[in-house]
Amino acid sequence: MKRGPLPPGPQWLRPLSFFQAGLTPPAPVLARLAARHGDPFRVSYLSRPVTFTGHPDALRAIYTASPDCFEVWDGSFIEPVFGPASVVVTSGDRHRQDRNLLAPAFSGPAMRADGAVMAAVAEEKMAQIAVGQPFRMLDVTQRITLDIMIRVVFGMQDETRIARTRAAVLELIESLHVILFLFPSARRVLSGWGPWARNQRAVEALGALLREQMRERRLGAASGADLLGRMLAARYDDGSGMDDAQILDQLRGLLFAGHEATATVLAWIFHWLGREPAVLARVAQEIKDLGPAPAPDALAALPYLEMVCKECLRLYPPVVDSARVVRKPFALLGYTIPAGEVLRASSALLHARPALYPEPERFRPERFAERKYSSFEYIPFGGGARRCLGAAFAMYELKVVVASIVRGHRLRLLDKQPPVHERRALSLGPRGGVPMVVQERRSLPHR
Repeated sequence: MKRGPLPPGPQWLRPLSFFQAGLTPPAPVLARLAARHGDPFRVSYLSRPVTFTGHPDALRAIYTASPDCFEVWDGSFIEPVFGPASVVVTSGDRHRQDRNLLAPAFSGPAMRADGAVMAAVAEEKMAQIAVGQPFRMLDVTQRITLDIMIRVVFGMQDETRIARTRAAVLELIESLHVILFLFPSARRVLSGWGPWARNQRAVEALGALLREQMRERRLGAASGADLLGRMLAARYDDGSGMDDAQILDQLRGLLFAGHEATATVLAWIFHWLGREPAVLARVAQEIKDLGPAPAPDALAALPYLEMVCKECLRLYPPVVDSARVVRKPFALLGYTIPAGEVLRASSALLHARPALYPEPERFRPERFAERKYSSFEYIPFGGGARRCLGAAFAMYELKVVVASIVRGHRLRLLDKQPPVHERRALSLGPRGGVPMVVQERRSLPHR
């Protein structure tokens, strides 16, 4: 292979830019660098050079390359959330085997079986909000998605155990101080004090609950319709199954991704439905046209509702700038990325390209009716061999939950100021949590 030059860019990322990208949403920093140096661009970042790109042709090269060309960048970076055996962290044969083992749990039939749970949980949590009482939508969507994951992952019905698991997950999320991601050296237990000590206590508390659940399931019937039952019963090609440590890491990752990331996107959706009355009216009419008691599958199939969800995922993708380490020199748009350097496919850059998304800062769901975007032009869940395993599940959940809330409530947004992002550990969320009020609760027929 003929070697090309390195991508252009500053020799070092300025300390101010580094802290801005780490402590605040990274999109403005990336946009400034791309405007100055072009796309792709290369910076010295943390311990090694990193090349960022949001160019569709570059993403095609990355996502269609053999997965063996890359490995995960520094899995220890996300250690406070995902364990070393999580499919998010592994690479190579282990990653392929684990994806194959977990994929059936997110298949169409399994996902549709969970639709009634999703709708019921959304209605239950909204019923706890008093009419006329201000509330933060992000708080509600977190409660919704967490209970969905607990019930879907474990098949839990016991309210006491659900409450214990809910509290343990929330404590783990609250323990994820951004300093632990920016500075791994801060991961020190200082006589039981500090953010790392709190995080490790939270990891162990959740782990103890999950191990207890696994022990009970192994003593009884390991198989079951829920995700834990499927994981306990699943077998690799050689007939072996996952051990408890592997399952524990997978469950932690799935609980975090299926709860925190989905809750944040849901909150953004309701922000925009509150700011755009015409969009809300069209979504509500689309739901009403299904009749008095629509099935979850019918809600998930609504075309305009899907456009609304897709537009929020474009503006606020749950997977931001996923990183790969290049194992051997990699050709990218005439440049060469040296072996051992990091390559980051940036949804922030891609989804803001005016050539693909005219007026990219605008919330305009109709753009998804005007153009069909390829998997190299729209990447809210990443792409290629490492695309989010639960992407279809997340989309289904978004639509069912939004429709279930809209059909049963008339809501009003209390703060219609332009949205402001803020860093929430590994995710980005709306500052203020989207304050709303229930103006009217509608009586709905039972399904």
